[in-house]
Amino acid sequence: MFTIVIGEQGEYGRRLRNYLETHWEGSLRLNSFTKPEALLTSEEKADCWLLDEDFFRILQEKQELWPDIRERCILLSDEEKEGSFCRYHPPAALVEMIKERQRTLSADGSGTGESCMVTALYSPVFEPELAAIAASCMETGGLYLGMEDIGTAVPGRGNMGDLCYFIGLQSEDILSRVRETAREEDGIWYVDSPGLYFDLLELTEGEYQWFFRSLKESGEYAEIYVGLGSGILGTLPLNALFDRFLLIDSDQHERQHIACDHLERALRSESRRFRGSFERRRREEFLHGSIQ
Repeated sequence: MFTIVIGEQGEYGRRLRNYLETHWEGSLRLNSFTKPEALLTSEEKADCWLLDEDFFRILQEKQELWPDIRERCILLSDEEKEGSFCRYHPPAALVEMIKERQRTLSADGSGTGESCMVTALYSPVFEPELAAIAASCMETGGLYLGMEDIGTAVPGRGNMGDLCYFIGLQSEDILSRVRETAREEDGIWYVDSPGLYFDLLELTEGEYQWFFRSLKESGEYAEIYVGLGSGILGTLPLNALFDRFLLIDSDQHERQHIACDHLERALRSESRRFRGSFERRRREEFLHGSIQ
C-alpha cells in the first residue's frame, strides 16, 4: 500500500486530499494534517510527503525531520520551483510527479520495502475461529500472528509468547525465529497465540514497531494478518502498526453488535481516529454453518 501524508494548513490540503482519494490508481493510504505539531505527535511514516512550504519550515525549525523525508518530500508552493509543485497547476500533474519520484527512488534502491499490508483483526467478544476468519481473507504466502486473549498450548510448538522474548531483545535473527515458530497450513503461515495474553503485555510500543517494521521490510510475506484480543488492543499504537483494521461483528450476538457500534465510533472519532483502512464485517460472512 502506498502512503501519502499531506501537511497543509489551509483549504488547499482538504481539496488535494479529496482529489487524490478519487483519482489515485491502486491501493492508497492517505493522511492529512493541518498542524505540524499533530504530525510530529503521530510519528507518521510515508512513501511521499506533500508539505506546504511554511509547514516544512516549521518542521525544520523544530529539528524534527525524519531522515528520509527530504528525498520523499514534494513542497507545495505558490510559484514554480525546482522540486516543488505549484498549487495553481492541475492536480493531475502532481500525481504524475509523485509517481515519477517513486520510480526514481525504487530505481536507486531507496524504496520503503513496505508494500506488505498489515491487517488487524478484532472481535470484541472472544472468537475461537479468529484465525479461520483471517485465513478466509488471506493469500498463499501470508502470515497470521496470534495475539488473542487465549491460545491453545501445543507441547513442543512455539507461539507468539515465545517470540516476545526475541522481540524484546530486538534480535538480529528475528526473521529466522518467526520462521522456526510458524506452522504452515494450506500455504499460510501461522504463529499461534500464547496460552494467555500476559506475555504480549511485556513489550513496549517501540519494540512492537521494530518487529512489524522488520517483517514488512523483509518482503518475505505476501500479507500479514494479526488476530487481536481485548487484552492487548488498548496497549498498541494502532496507527503505527496497522494499515487496515477489520472489525468482526455478528448477527447472532447482540452484545457483540453493540460493542462494535461503540468501537467503530471510537476509531472514527477525531481523538482516536484510525487513519488506515477500516472495515466492519459479520463473522457469518466468513464461516461455514458447521462452525458458526
